Amino acid sequence: MEYIASMKNISKAFSGVPVLKNVNFNISEGKVHSLIGGNGAGKSTLMKILTGFYKYDSGSIYVDGEEKFFKGPFDAHENGIYLVPQEPLLYPYMTVEENITLGIDRKKSELRSEIKQVMKDLNVSIDLGNLADQLTIAKQQIVELIKGLIRKNRIIILDEPTSSLTQKEVDALFKNIKKLKKENNISFIYITHRMSEIFEISDEISILKDGELISGGNIEDYTLEKVLDLMVPDIKEENIEKNVDQEMDSKKCDDIIFEAKKLGGKGFFDVDINVKKGEVVGLTGVVGAGRTEFAEAVFGINEIIDGEISLEGKPFKADNPKDAIKKGLVYVPEDRRKHGGFLESSIKRNIVSSIIYKLTSFFSNSKKEREISQEYIEKMSIKCNSEDQNFVALSGGNQQKVVLGKWLAAQPKVIILDEPTRGIDANSRKEIYETIKSLSREGIGILVISSDFEEILKLSDRAFVMYNGKTVKEFKKDEINMGNITYASFGYIKEGALN
Repeated sequence: MEYIASMKNISKAFSGVPVLKNVNFNISEGKVHSLIGGNGAGKSTLMKILTGFYKYDSGSIYVDGEEKFFKGPFDAHENGIYLVPQEPLLYPYMTVEENITLGIDRKKSELRSEIKQVMKDLNVSIDLGNLADQLTIAKQQIVELIKGLIRKNRIIILDEPTSSLTQKEVDALFKNIKKLKKENNISFIYITHRMSEIFEISDEISILKDGELISGGNIEDYTLEKVLDLMVPDIKEENIEKNVDQEMDSKKCDDIIFEAKKLGGKGFFDVDINVKKGEVVGLTGVVGAGRTEFAEAVFGINEIIDGEISLEGKPFKADNPKDAIKKGLVYVPEDRRKHGGFLESSIKRNIVSSIIYKLTSFFSNSKKEREISQEYIEKMSIKCNSEDQNFVALSGGNQQKVVLGKWLAAQPKVIILDEPTRGIDANSRKEIYETIKSLSREGIGILVISSDFEEILKLSDRAFVMYNGKTVKEFKKDEINMGNITYASFGYIKEGALN
């Protein structure tokens, strides 16, 4: 069978870690091909290779049967392949029209007429003279889509295109996709975590898991249950050392130390989560479920619009992160280099930064800073030359330990850990797990946000799953398994859809 484009035996590794392993992916003309998989399956990497953003380590790419070597996105565009990204990449201080038409050598009047027709087809209205920076994220996403549609591409990749759209806009998008594939033979690669959309819009499907293509074919040959079962991680759960510790269990009680009820904000709504004293609670879901947005709002980074929070049974609201820390709640962010640590500062300065307001009047208490930093270097087993060593010179695992030490110095009652072991080696991961268990023994309530389902199994006394911005399921300890978490992360339980 002839394909408009093919990727053959594509492999890719980052820092020696394989993320794609001999993947074969074919695109038929005039079809919608859904590419799905769980967190870290390799979907984005595969598409960035197809569009020239990444170079592959081995394999080959063919367009119309001819092998191609893309040096960058421009080469992919020249061959009719265009990626509409999940996160808009517009120039903020250019107009909508300038962003859409950038790099297109055609008459301005002709382009403007075509843009207006595409907007009409999509059932949206956007002022072409507005600066991109003035648009909502949803409208920026639509502008990215329009950019792809007017460039006469033969293959359009849509990465989570409906994540910020209303149902009316989704319906219009699907109608336009069907029209374009029928009338113009345009092929679409569709990436989404919404299973209902896959069965509504797709002609073909490919499923990635752990960097490998495990199944693919016509959508008619698949059921929802088959797709979800294929996506359950291949991990022998009996070999996972779960969080079972009699000493730790004795410290747990039924006292709820942290609770969010019907909480809503930017990127999440109707979130119900609680953590008991001395308990480790997991919070998981696919990327884009709203987990980090929830944590940032609780910590006072972003605004809370609806709902209420309590800490130790009393109403809690953080006006800003400093206020949250003073009240006994800390948040360890996902990106430790960007948000968690001060790269060019010493370990000492990083560790005491969360309590500097206690140590500083008109000058710093250097002796106290040194004592505190040495205490947490020892407690966290941070491998360093001294407390004066720069944070940026440490390994990823030791950077994460410094960030944890920084927040522990604030003596919190509740800790929210966002992807605590992402990007660190196995030994450091094990040490972080031991630290989390040790903290729970001290009676601290811990909420672990993780995309790694195995991590949730290992650490959690209970687990909550978020989907499309809200909590959809709570699992007790004996209910936490790969199948239950996978289904709930895509909006389903074994009996059917979650509301």
